[in-house]
This record gives sequence, structure tokens and C-alpha cells, in this order.
Amino acid sequence: MANTQKDLFCFLEYYADKANVLDGSNKRNPSNSYQNFYQSAQSLAGVDSDVATGIEYSYLAFDANGFGSIQAANVGSLSLSLANTATIYDLTDTALTGDRLVICTLYQQNVGQDAVHAASIQLVSRYIGTIESASMSDESASWKISPALSKGKGQVPPRRVTSDLMGQFFSP
Repeated sequence: MANTQKDLFCFLEYYADKANVLDGSNKRNPSNSYQNFYQSAQSLAGVDSDVATGIEYSYLAFDANGFGSIQAANVGSLSLSLANTATIYDLTDTALTGDRLVICTLYQQNVGQDAVHAASIQLVSRYIGTIESASMSDESASWKISPALSKGKGQVPPRRVTSDLMGQFFSP
């Protein structure tokens, strides 16, 4: 019988500016990057071809709750509870004053590995959103991440559907 046990872990990417998510080669280049499983820094090189090379995900104790069943298809909120380090405190404080992007990816791989292995890792779900609200204590920070809709620029239809538009058709 095959070993079906898997380790589950998350990689968290924080972007200080939504306009500068990609580097010159169209790869994601996060301002801060963390993972919650391995004590030593990990790289996604060879695992996620959309991440810039040389990005190291350092260890940070955090928990994520609210992933959907497929990549980037979430419409609900993601809750993150993070160990409150000086960096996380500063990120949380500044993130609430702007529209910051957060990408949290859930992976699984064969149990007992001592690092990320491209041969056995599998993407389970990826959540892309912005920090909607946060709270902090001396020990932890909690972020509520909402889907990547701009809170500053509401995505509203340019025209309301009214009764006089019903049944009308437009042709190019």
C-alpha cells in the first residue's frame, strides 16, 4: 500500500505596492516572503515558475484559514494569525493605510521531507487578496484578507440596469 500521508504548509507573499508585483521578467517579486513549516529559509525555484529566482521564504509561525478548493477562485475571506515580530508589526501598521496585496499559497508534499522538493510538492490552493482589517497583541497579529478587489476604487458597473434597458440589444 502506498504512503498517502502528506505535509501541508503555506507560503505567504506580501507586496507593498500592487503596481510593482512583477519584476522585469514578469515574475512575482514579493516585498516580504514567509513560510510556516521549515525552520530554514526555502526557495520556490523549480516549484513555482511565476516567482522570481533568488526569493527566500523565511520561517514565520502563522496559520491560514479560508482557502477555497481551487487556485485563486476564492470569494470569501482568508484569516491569517501570525507571530507578531517587529517586521509583522510594521507591515500590519502600514498595510492598513494602503491597498497592499497578499498572496497565500497552500502546498502539500510527501511527509517527512527536510525541505521543499520539486519532485513531490503539489499546489493545493492559492489565495490572492488585500488586507481588509487587522488586530494586534504583543504575541500575534491577525489579518483578514479579502479577495483582490480594490477597496479604494470600488468595482461598480458603469451604468445601472434600469427597466428602460431591459429587452434592449446592442449590436457593434
